[in-house]
Amino acid sequence: MSDGVVAIREEAAQLRAETAFLREEAVRAAELAAELRTEIGRVHSVAGRAARRGTLQREQVRVAFLVHNVDAWDSIGEVIAIMRDAPDFDPIVVSIPHHYAGRSGSRGEGRVHRFLDERGLGHLRVRNQDTAAAEELLLSLDPDVVFRQSQWDADIDEAFSAERLSWTRLALIPYETVNPTHNVRLGNPPVDTAVDQPFHRAAWLVFCANEDVLEVARHDSITGARQFRASGHPKADAVRQATPAWPIGDGLTRRRRVLWSAHHSILEGWNDFGVFPQVRDEMLAWATEETDVEFVFTHHPHLRGTIRRPESSLSDAEFREWLSAWESLPNAAYTREPYAPLLAAADLLVTDGPSMITESQILEVPTIFLERRDHIAFNTIGERIVSGVHRVNDVDGVRQVAQELAAGADWLAPTQRRNAQHLFGPPGAAQRIVDTIRDEIGAESTRGH
Repeated sequence: MSDGVVAIREEAAQLRAETAFLREEAVRAAELAAELRTEIGRVHSVAGRAARRGTLQREQVRVAFLVHNVDAWDSIGEVIAIMRDAPDFDPIVVSIPHHYAGRSGSRGEGRVHRFLDERGLGHLRVRNQDTAAAEELLLSLDPDVVFRQSQWDADIDEAFSAERLSWTRLALIPYETVNPTHNVRLGNPPVDTAVDQPFHRAAWLVFCANEDVLEVARHDSITGARQFRASGHPKADAVRQATPAWPIGDGLTRRRRVLWSAHHSILEGWNDFGVFPQVRDEMLAWATEETDVEFVFTHHPHLRGTIRRPESSLSDAEFREWLSAWESLPNAAYTREPYAPLLAAADLLVTDGPSMITESQILEVPTIFLERRDHIAFNTIGERIVSGVHRVNDVDGVRQVAQELAAGADWLAPTQRRNAQHLFGPPGAAQRIVDTIRDEIGAESTRGH
């Protein structure tokens, strides 16, 4: 073997040894970087708590409301109105974009801006392209409390995440009135996403509808629900106060009114309540045959987006074709207007949605729950809720119960009345929330002195 070949082999062996050493060093560097990130997170959290101790020195409590979802406005709208009229609060509304369902890019702020503008609500804007400056804006506002509309960090820009907002007091009024199911658990280790996400853990206050929800949070959250307060829910009060509105009919002839609301969970692997793809044609046939009944179709804000996902069994083109047939009927309509006025005007609700079977009972609307057999299990709250609705598994069942209800009063009305009282208590949830914030701040300020 020549000296050149030997030298090449020795050099190759040395390179292999050096490569292995570099790999080991890279692994160690990655481990150190992870430890450093963890340590930075701890420092950031401690610094945030220190920063909060220095606030509450103004005459007014400055509260920022980050608004990305107009469909969840009823959870916070009355709270903002009360604070605007209160001399000791300074509420600031900020319209921000969202990126639902893992979509890349920020969007939707324009719709929020128009919604607020139409209601004469002055607000600051973080436009879709301005998220880089979002954190700077919030720091300059220096709020004592920040409300976010959703517990899901993935719904909004990272600048509004629980981690990035740890320097202030975070507060949450959930967009849903109650969670009626044994919720989907995510993460490692898995947590109950209804009560124990990073935002819940970082929050100063989380408001919930009743003691039942509070008990779930005590059992299923790492904090033992120390930051949770049972207050009722402003959304329930908004439903109570809804002015009836119905988008069909001549206003002269009063025909029976059926509201059909479809949930978005038509895929598999989440909570699996949605049945729209399976029942749409039978519901169309019912509306076609029952010409003396007015049918209004509405749906969860996320249904169209779910239909457009590649795993959906129903294409967007098929949905549009079906919708055209539905709207061509003289006794049928489609609307995306707020659902509470529709509920207030309806004689009957048909739905597969867990929120709708809850909120319809506030107004004692006879409700048929078109129930998918494989949906996630109800918890004790959900079992109470379904006691006030008529449970069926197909459209034939819907039509049979609808016929029975048309012939007389709903025998479940007393149950609905008891359920609504138990779940939400008396009206005035928004005022109770404002009073709780005032009391908590008073106690904290006293301790600070």
